[in-house]
Amino acid sequence: MQSNRFPSLTYLWCIASILLIIGGNVNADSKNDIEKRLQTELLALGFPNGQLPTLTPALGNYVDVVEVNKLLFLSSAAPQTPQSTFVKGRVPTEVSLADAIIASKLACVRQVNRMKNHLGDLNKVKKIVFINGKIQSQPDFTNHTLVVVDVQAF
Repeated sequence: MQSNRFPSLTYLWCIASILLIIGGNVNADSKNDIEKRLQTELLALGFPNGQLPTLTPALGNYVDVVEVNKLLFLSSAAPQTPQSTFVKGRVPTEVSLADAIIASKLACVRQVNRMKNHLGDLNKVKKIVFINGKIQSQPDFTNHTLVVVDVQAF
């Protein structure tokens, strides 16, 4: 995805928050499976070598991650491209539905990156129990579910 495909000045906010249950022990096989699956997804989205990117600092004055007991709460995340720019625009006039779907996955990458930075190991995540999507769209746009439905498989 090229950053010049998204010229607007407003951000396309896709993944607002994720609630996670954090676990303890992880075996080596599951660790390799998660890392391989993540690398495959990142390569498909255009991230060099299938590696998580360096996080661009948050745009607001808030905390990215809060851990309470065995729960992890993540704040909103704008979709960050492999070039470290943010996807901007309203669906469907400035960003196509297809590009909005990719943008929702990019926002998910940002959240996965936050989890890994905070926990040190994604295998500590036992279950994702809540994903909330927000989409910057025109008032007559009604396909919000199509934009965020694929992130559950990510």
